[in-house]
Amino acid sequence: MGSGLPVVSTVHSGIPELVEDGVSGYLVPERDVGALADRIVHLIDRPEDWPAMGRAERTRVKSEYSDERLNARLAELYEALVSS
Repeated sequence: MGSGLPVVSTVHSGIPELVEDGVSGYLVPERDVGALADRIVHLIDRPEDWPAMGRAERTRVKSEYSDERLNARLAELYEALVSS
């Protein structure tokens, strides 16, 4: 996602927290080869969509998952544990 290219992935574990279906890439059900192939072909056929999707995911990664943001969240968790 940080490379700025659209993502095609399955709905597994924490992936939907990162990939917004139809915005920064596409999510398909696990083990659904047909759906996976469909979304890949869809992207291949629409290269004009790549820049906007890439920007959307790169923006999300930078704003929500930067080192600074993750460290601040961790510090908040530690402070909450210590004060309780």
